Amino acid sequence: QWFGNLVTMDWWSELWLNEGFATWVGWLAVDHLHPDWSVWSQFVTESMQTAFNLDSLRTSHPIEVPVRNALEVDQIFDSISYLKGSSVIRMLASHLGVETFLHGVGDYLQAHKYQNATTSDLWSALSKASGKDVNTFMDPWIRKIGFPVVTVAEEPGQISIKQSRFLSGGDVKPEEDETTWWIPLGLKSGSNTSEVKSGSLTAKEDTIRDVDDSFYKLNSEQTGFYRTNLPPKRLTQLSTQLDKLSPQDKIGLIGDAAALAISGDATTAGVLSFLEGFTKETNYLVWSEVLSSLGNIRSVFADDEQVSEGLRQYTLRLVSKATDKIGWDFAPHDDYLTGQLRALLLASAGMAGHEATVAEAKKRFTAFTEGGDKKAIHPSLRTATFKIAVKEGGKPAYDAVMKEYLNTTSVDGKEIALQALGRVQSTELAREYLKWSFSGAVATQDLHTPSRALALNSKTKLEVWHFVKENWTMLRERLGNNMVVLERYLRMSLNRFSSFEVEKDIADFFKDKDNAGYDRGLAVV
Repeated sequence: QWFGNLVTMDWWSELWLNEGFATWVGWLAVDHLHPDWSVWSQFVTESMQTAFNLDSLRTSHPIEVPVRNALEVDQIFDSISYLKGSSVIRMLASHLGVETFLHGVGDYLQAHKYQNATTSDLWSALSKASGKDVNTFMDPWIRKIGFPVVTVAEEPGQISIKQSRFLSGGDVKPEEDETTWWIPLGLKSGSNTSEVKSGSLTAKEDTIRDVDDSFYKLNSEQTGFYRTNLPPKRLTQLSTQLDKLSPQDKIGLIGDAAALAISGDATTAGVLSFLEGFTKETNYLVWSEVLSSLGNIRSVFADDEQVSEGLRQYTLRLVSKATDKIGWDFAPHDDYLTGQLRALLLASAGMAGHEATVAEAKKRFTAFTEGGDKKAIHPSLRTATFKIAVKEGGKPAYDAVMKEYLNTTSVDGKEIALQALGRVQSTELAREYLKWSFSGAVATQDLHTPSRALALNSKTKLEVWHFVKENWTMLRERLGNNMVVLERYLRMSLNRFSSFEVEKDIADFFKDKDNAGYDRGLAVV
């Protein structure tokens, strides 16, 4: 209403002024109305991590990006405009103080109401409200590609810090590391973890003195949009000090450690050692980040059967106690997040082969699909149960879930079935599922769901690429009337490969085609 209608961005290149702010203020409003929901922890694990994943690619783009035609407009409605945009607004609001920030926003809206405005207009209003030169320190965040990682080296009583651009491939070239970001440090140190020392890194390197090395944490509450690369011993020590960390701090540390392992800037062994400290964790959002990070690591090693099996067994050990404790049954006093945690743990344990969970899922699935007992599966556990059943039950379970899809009139029920069907373990069923999805039974705007579900399955993801190659003419005709739909289908179907051979095959296939309208999606696969 305010950042799109009352004041409208001057041109599409500044789309983030509308979407980034709207996203941030939505979270702010929910936090104000329901502080007990801890929505900023959810923001960190969902919005920030998603933005990090896209912006860590060499093919990312700045928040403010040139737009030359209508097809380019469609493609910038992405995680950079929405999620990185809202993340840097959160970072700035935290630094200035939310009240000061909103005061500046009010002045901006009043000054430009019923007009068009630019990013510089917003920075000017915020500078006036705060007395700080917002334009100078925020300009790189908006106009430059990527984000930094702050690497920490420890010395007695102090730490040395260095910023550099972070890429998920780890192969940053000198010409790609020329940006110096303003980085709010937010240091917690010593026994008083409620006290946060402000301060910023404005050069490539600096030293922070008087640091109590018994405990410290940079980027308090994960308000800064950057990764932190800690010494391995520090990460190990923090795994024994989790009681000193907020959920947002835990989520940030987990996400950073896993991303750095994938990029080669840290070791996978170090991350796995760190995650072992979370076996007694009770927070749903923290567990969500633990298991999401593990999933990202597994995807890197998906083609190595020995490593994949080791990671499966590791996941099983990690979640077993928490899964056994939380069980299948909902208590009257359970809050929403407890229900979410139950669904997450049961799904993860079942997919990792937790015998008791698999047996219970099969029993409830049979009662639900064959016995007609629709109360056998709690609505919140239907996704987990269906996925486990399809993975373990082969063609009969596949057929039973397909029947559920065809018979239900619930949009949510159809989405659950489409996701679960992607857990098939045979390439034959995967091909059957993909072919069926284009038979007319699935709405065009939902066609990415079956392919995405299969792409997330290490046993079947290659079949998705084969299907795209073999049926490209049909796909282009069927989805090409709306480039947003085609771009989403390709991006969500093809972005889970870690094989250079497949990457080259995809690049070779599309190199001589007219990819206008979905080229940004291809660039991130």
